[in-house]
Amino acid sequence: MPEKFSPSLSLRIRILLTTVLVFGIITALIGLLLAAAGITGSGSLIVWLMISLFMLALQWYFGPTIIKIATGAKELKYEDAPEIFQMVERLCRKAELPIPKIYLVDDPTPNAFAFGRTQKDSGVAIHRGLLSVLDKEEIEGVIAHELGHINNRDVAVMTVASVLPVALYYGVLIFGSDREGRNSVLTIIGAFVAQFLGQLMVMWLSRQREYFADEFSARLTGNPAMLMRALAKISYGVKPHAESSSMVRALYFAESQQTDMQLSKVLSLIDSGNRQALLEAIEKEKKSGFFEIFMTHPLTAKRLEHLSKLAM
Repeated sequence: MPEKFSPSLSLRIRILLTTVLVFGIITALIGLLLAAAGITGSGSLIVWLMISLFMLALQWYFGPTIIKIATGAKELKYEDAPEIFQMVERLCRKAELPIPKIYLVDDPTPNAFAFGRTQKDSGVAIHRGLLSVLDKEEIEGVIAHELGHINNRDVAVMTVASVLPVALYYGVLIFGSDREGRNSVLTIIGAFVAQFLGQLMVMWLSRQREYFADEFSARLTGNPAMLMRALAKISYGVKPHAESSSMVRALYFAESQQTDMQLSKVLSLIDSGNRQALLEAIEKEKKSGFFEIFMTHPLTAKRLEHLSKLAM
């Protein structure tokens, strides 16, 4: 399966450039802080590398533990959910991926997410609500999507990249302080602006990875329409619940959106295979998509359009 899966070149370029930019800013910021502290010369390069690697390693190593604590994810055994385990094992064999651990999150919202350090040390967490809202084929599409994140190794990338906004904030505060360590109002404002811009970059990277995982799911299952139905049900048919953890929102499969889209109509168009009618139905949502830059996921209309190229 991996050799047959060929994501679009534009997606690969966007993921690569954004990832390089994010990590380049993190390492450059550390270098500036060292220079501001008077650590220069060949010795500064060694210190810079050590600090950069240490920060990234901490984020990479402790990220999965923090996620499990924040969401209350409980690892399942085979006898707890044999159908889910069989589904995951079948998909992993087809994709030639290591079988991840399966977790259940006691949350009524229909969602799922993948996390972990490496492909061999990864997990797929399923919300209790996913099992009650979606049918079997739709659940399979969502799980295949999460396996796509594991296959693309973007879970670890996002875990580490999330340090960028905080690093920018404190970096500007330290770099802009005077000799007595005091910060002016402009420095504090600059720190918030830097943090905001860093968060926008991380959100952009998060949105690109969703397209990647959607493509993987569509090709792995051979049934893009089921993933489209799952997307529509979660985005257009479910109200957000307070139980959902905002700490891992970027990792979720999808989020409900405040829209006037009629779920029954969208599902009917997906099932009919009428791509043109579906695109016309979701065009309004696409046109009002300016605020997408503040979202961790692409607009559902854009994801449906992207998947419709493979399904219809």
